[in-house]
Amino acid sequence: MAGFFVELADSAGRLTEGCIFAIIFFVMTGVGFKDYYAILGVSRGASQDEIKKAYRRLARKYHPDANPGDKAAEEKFKEVQEAYQVLSNPETRAKYDQLGANWREYERVAQGAERGGFTGWEHMGGFEGFSDFFRMFFGEDILRQRRDIEATLPVSLEELYRGAKKTFRIGGQVVELALKPGTSPQSRLRVKGKAPGGGDILLRLELQPHPRFSLKGRDLHSVLEVPLYTALLGGTVEFTHIDGQRLRLTLPAETPNGHILRLRGKGWPGTPPGDLYLEVSLQIPRNLTEREKELFQELRRLRPT
Repeated sequence: MAGFFVELADSAGRLTEGCIFAIIFFVMTGVGFKDYYAILGVSRGASQDEIKKAYRRLARKYHPDANPGDKAAEEKFKEVQEAYQVLSNPETRAKYDQLGANWREYERVAQGAERGGFTGWEHMGGFEGFSDFFRMFFGEDILRQRRDIEATLPVSLEELYRGAKKTFRIGGQVVELALKPGTSPQSRLRVKGKAPGGGDILLRLELQPHPRFSLKGRDLHSVLEVPLYTALLGGTVEFTHIDGQRLRLTLPAETPNGHILRLRGKGWPGTPPGDLYLEVSLQIPRNLTEREKELFQELRRLRPT
């Protein structure tokens, strides 16, 4: 079955028999109408830009990578993908709008009709991830159109820094992507031929917050925890870089809290590489013994201010 991608209105804008038949057919076969506007949380008069923004927000929220093992989120993600597939295309959106505007009126009539002999859809394969409503109304033609689609891919700072292989789903299809070391979070990546119909996937990277590092331009920023005694008297401290490398740093005596250390070439990979900035954070000793307290009291007497 090629789908009910029929002419829904004549040149004068009047509802055609094809639209009436499509509505009644859906009701008789038990396939419920899907409100794609409600799925995306936009009004029927929403602009294409509003539809795109709503899609991006929901795709990030329900993406399988952000909800591992959550079947409900996975189904919601598929619904969002399906709704955007229809509403992002002016032609399919217009046909869908014509059907939706008259759906409720004819649903009431069709509910009294005798159910027909439509018992299975095995011959309508190749639509994994799409609902029966989508398959029956739009058929294979829309999926065969070579259209590029946009998607958001959550990534960690380590994955971008070191490079990584990422796996994600688009319309029920598993897609693999190799990130090169030093990939910028602002990169727009194109995965060729993996969208439904053979189009390209245009990926926007969404950088996840990191507990220890932040990236500003090509420079990495972090905090260097320094024992109080080392800051006062000078000495060596260790710092674990984002790639796992342990750096040994020598601090001069009387290094103040909040002091910034700049390590050239230790920032984001590239030509040239960025720098690494470390902010000194003094670690106050805890659980002092009575003897230690006495010594600190003596120091306070010697240096009251």
